[in-house]
Amino acid sequence: MTDRILKNRDPFLENLTFDQQIPAPKEIALNEVKLRRVARPLRNVRFVPTKELVFRSKNGPMTFSYEKKLKIPVAKNKLIVEVRYVGLNPIDMKIKNGYTNPIYGEAGLGREYSGVITHVGEKLKDTWNEGDPVFGLYYHPHLAVGSLQSAILVDPSVDAIILRPEDLDEKEAAGSLFCLGTAFNILDRLEKKGFLKTESNILINGGASSVGMFAIQLLKRVYKVQTKLVVVTTGTSAEFLKKHFPDLTGDMIFINYLNCRGKSSRPLRKMISEEKAIVQDPTSGTDLEVTYSQGKFDVVLDFIGGYDILKHSQSLIHAGGSYVTTVGDYVADYKNDVFNQWDNPSANMRKMVGSMLYSYDYQHFYFDPNVKSASSNDWLNKCAALLDRQEVTCIIDKVYDWKDLKEAFSYMATQRAHGKVIMKVEKF
Repeated sequence: MTDRILKNRDPFLENLTFDQQIPAPKEIALNEVKLRRVARPLRNVRFVPTKELVFRSKNGPMTFSYEKKLKIPVAKNKLIVEVRYVGLNPIDMKIKNGYTNPIYGEAGLGREYSGVITHVGEKLKDTWNEGDPVFGLYYHPHLAVGSLQSAILVDPSVDAIILRPEDLDEKEAAGSLFCLGTAFNILDRLEKKGFLKTESNILINGGASSVGMFAIQLLKRVYKVQTKLVVVTTGTSAEFLKKHFPDLTGDMIFINYLNCRGKSSRPLRKMISEEKAIVQDPTSGTDLEVTYSQGKFDVVLDFIGGYDILKHSQSLIHAGGSYVTTVGDYVADYKNDVFNQWDNPSANMRKMVGSMLYSYDYQHFYFDPNVKSASSNDWLNKCAALLDRQEVTCIIDKVYDWKDLKEAFSYMATQRAHGKVIMKVEKF
């Protein structure tokens, strides 16, 4: 086949050429490729702005911060609460006293509050609703956050929070749970261990403190203690208690520790040895000397601190009794006490070996308001029910706007408050 094709070649055609008149096409110009940054699409993320009361050191001023923002939509297992009122506690002073250097950054104040839920996480919508009035504890002493801010992010699996009963005032709700929870858990422990009975003889050191007032109400109205409560306080505080609890006045014997230079063990020992006590006549209001036959104490509740009663415990406390303190061997000093500080060596030894040193049970009680610890005795729901039924009430001393923060904390530092100090949080 190849040979046949070659034989048919035409020499004329092989030598024939054509002059092409069409020019060659131009080279195609290429633009230089450059990368350019373009704006990212907007994301649908919003924030709840907050106003927060903070400090940076124990000696520095308390100021307002606007730095914190709460992202919404809120996390699936959390709530945002608009705070209305906050109850101040000595622990706020102790936490502030521990910040000796401003390098630690901002720290918040406030441990208990009342307010309204504004945002609900997806997993909590079967339990909580926007607009629910609530009160609770925001207890994070080691995280430098507090409830004295316009809005807080709450985790109900950690933070104690509960619906506020319709008849419970917002201010009373804000000042109730920490001290009531403390008193309730102390007495619950004593009852379960067999120390607290209806016939128990009970001494309360610091009856006009907020914890002391809740303890008095619980002992008489809930635990139905039949004996007279012996209450160590000042003369003015005794009149205060009589005024606010007229139904319990005849059930209390008052010891004025100012009359004995703070050594309340002296009149207590005298009362037991001489079997005489001074009580108020519920009809005339006059003081009467009556026979005291209750003897030594089965339970001592100390909300003031000090070593005087412990020093004379053999003369004051029954063998097999119980001594519970929330303060320790030193009288509370809000200007200098530091949160979680160590006690003196004898107090620390007493905590560790307790009843091995004494014929009675000794406990330095620390209240843990974490919800996980509440599951053992359901204290949160029980305390809310007590407030709802008005079996116990929160006594409020003063209410301050949070712009008057200097006056509020100065008054707290005097340790003369009769009842709770409440701060009103402005809407932001």
